[in-house]
Amino acid sequence: MLPTLTVNRSFLYEFMDAETPCGALGLVEENRRQSGFVALHLDEDIPSEVMNRGFRFGHSLFGGDTFEVIHFAFEFYGFRTWNLLINPNDPLVQAVLGRMLEDEDYFFFALSADGRATAFRSEVGQDLLFYVQANLPRLQASTTTEIQYGLACLAFARNPRPPGTLLNWVCRDKTEYLDLSTDRLELNPA
Repeated sequence: MLPTLTVNRSFLYEFMDAETPCGALGLVEENRRQSGFVALHLDEDIPSEVMNRGFRFGHSLFGGDTFEVIHFAFEFYGFRTWNLLINPNDPLVQAVLGRMLEDEDYFFFALSADGRATAFRSEVGQDLLFYVQANLPRLQASTTTEIQYGLACLAFARNPRPPGTLLNWVCRDKTEYLDLSTDRLELNPA
């Protein structure tokens, strides 16, 4: 039997209303234990057979001497790849990544255009977030500005690596979305 997952209601409503394709980070609760998550809201349907095969999750860091941006890549085998860039200077990012690294696990949610939602749970182990962990002090002290982040997005969009669609990062700068104590929404598995 699959567990009930709880997320912040306001987060989920904003995420579902955001222009697609987009991605976001947040916290989810399972059996009174909170974990970090990465979510994608796509503008197309992912066939069930593709979703059932899972995906390859990768990450890297972009930037230079004065700023850094975290890149996540989601390759659905034999189908498509989506990329998400996030600013490590965002307090929400700091909290979610800290939780992921501390707990050594995370959730992944994918919402396709037809309204189907899929959840995966994964352990961070096996160097999955190696670059984030290896550069954690730098990321925690990040001073990346919105302008620097925007320029990094423009540069990445011109030459995405890996090739794929760059997602709009939504539901950011809202640390209230990390509060699961009052504005709760339970997601019951089908």
